[in-house]
Amino acid sequence: MTLFHSKMIRLIPLILLFSLSTQSQAQDPAATYPNKTIKIISPFAPGGATDILARTLAQKLGEAWKQTVIVDNKAGGGGVIAATEVARAEKDGYTLLLGSVGPVEVLPSIMKKVPYDPERDFAGVDILVNVENVVVVNPQVPVKNIPELIAYAKANPGRLHSGSSGIATTGHLSLEVFNQLTGVDIVHVPYRGGAPVTTALLAGDIELSFSTVPAAIQYIKSGKLRAIAVTGDKPLDALPGIKPIKDQGVPGFKVSSWYGILAPSGTPPAIINKINLELGKIIAMPDIKAKLLEQGWTTVHTTPAQMNKQIQSEIQEWKIVINKAGITLD
Repeated sequence: MTLFHSKMIRLIPLILLFSLSTQSQAQDPAATYPNKTIKIISPFAPGGATDILARTLAQKLGEAWKQTVIVDNKAGGGGVIAATEVARAEKDGYTLLLGSVGPVEVLPSIMKKVPYDPERDFAGVDILVNVENVVVVNPQVPVKNIPELIAYAKANPGRLHSGSSGIATTGHLSLEVFNQLTGVDIVHVPYRGGAPVTTALLAGDIELSFSTVPAAIQYIKSGKLRAIAVTGDKPLDALPGIKPIKDQGVPGFKVSSWYGILAPSGTPPAIINKINLELGKIIAMPDIKAKLLEQGWTTVHTTPAQMNKQIQSEIQEWKIVINKAGITLD
């Protein structure tokens, strides 16, 4: 045997090992994820609470992965436009949805035609924050608490208008449940995000809103809007002294929401877990937690399995609420 042949024989195992390693990486998309631009689809207009969260996540993910992460605002339809785009996207982890209760859990139960099935077409990645709404009124409206709002609404049926960031959002659903439980007739006015709602409220185009706390809190603190209640079951640290609706004469009232990241169903679990791990690191950062808490968000972090289980459970719970409230949409 020549020296050349002897060296070749010794190199064969190394060549095979390198080949197998290369094939393994090629077969495992998570090994090279991400290697191109990631897009987070936000279902509402720029400037609102969800947009702030989406851009915070995009910045931190981009820094961690040394990749471009962009936010693409697809406003309209209470989030159905954004959700539909993600449901039909490639199952590779490069198109993600900043999802919430409305488009994921509620719309399929109250709209006749929704072009996706939330349990079939989406894979949960991570629930990141829980958020409650705050009832805010234009200071020209002569009410300072829920009993006064109910009395004023009954004295002026159909003359009060409440804006929301879209059909089937918690701002809309909170109003519908409130109308049903109190017997008032406050008219719903949908907008394309939290920022347009706040603009309309400040201008006096609408009288009140069941707004997200992040969208309204700076105007509450400056006195430009008046907060009269929160929609959860306890006061918020960000809004001390503002009582829940249930503690102001409407004991059956409680509405809260979440925001989180979803991917198209069929996205490789390894990629979903990789995104989940990074999101968990971001949401635990002290500066991020402080920033979100200041705006009224409560940070959480779930596994993909926990998120999927919660969504499945809450879809059924919302069906009961929707049927009792008689909420239907074309």
